[in-house]
Amino acid sequence: MDNKILKSSKLVCLLALIPWGLWTLVIILRLLRFAGLINFNVYLGIDIAPIVWYDDEAIVAQYVELAGYAITNIVMISMVFMFIFKSLKGMDVNEVFTRSNVKLLYVMAAVSFFYELFMANRGILYGSREVVLDTAPFTTPLVVLVVAVFYRLALHAYEENRLTI
Repeated sequence: MDNKILKSSKLVCLLALIPWGLWTLVIILRLLRFAGLINFNVYLGIDIAPIVWYDDEAIVAQYVELAGYAITNIVMISMVFMFIFKSLKGMDVNEVFTRSNVKLLYVMAAVSFFYELFMANRGILYGSREVVLDTAPFTTPLVVLVVAVFYRLALHAYEENRLTI
């Protein structure tokens, strides 16, 4: 593989870690604020604010939302970091496409449905009593699934190309 393309691909992967690192920081701050371990509010589009707890039976929905939000964010962040690190590791041995990344993309497609669902309903934690069901929980998994299929096709073409040389 061309050394210039390999270097630029590694640079892109490393630069992609910056927004995911910032995403991780925002999630950590939200979870610390939800737990009451830090005491400041930020409403600049990132909603680091206290939970407005209900006094009635709707509090169960808040606990489900909080658990789902925390778990799906942690899982998605972990999978994206794993994908990038496996890609970087594969580039070091001249294997751009790896089978483990194909499996990871399929899992990301499944998890992204729940991730988008809990992200869309984050308002429940801030006092909203409406469940939002928009298009994101349906379109994002489909987009990730299409990327997974194309990645798998690229892997097969890459493996076939290696065998013919």
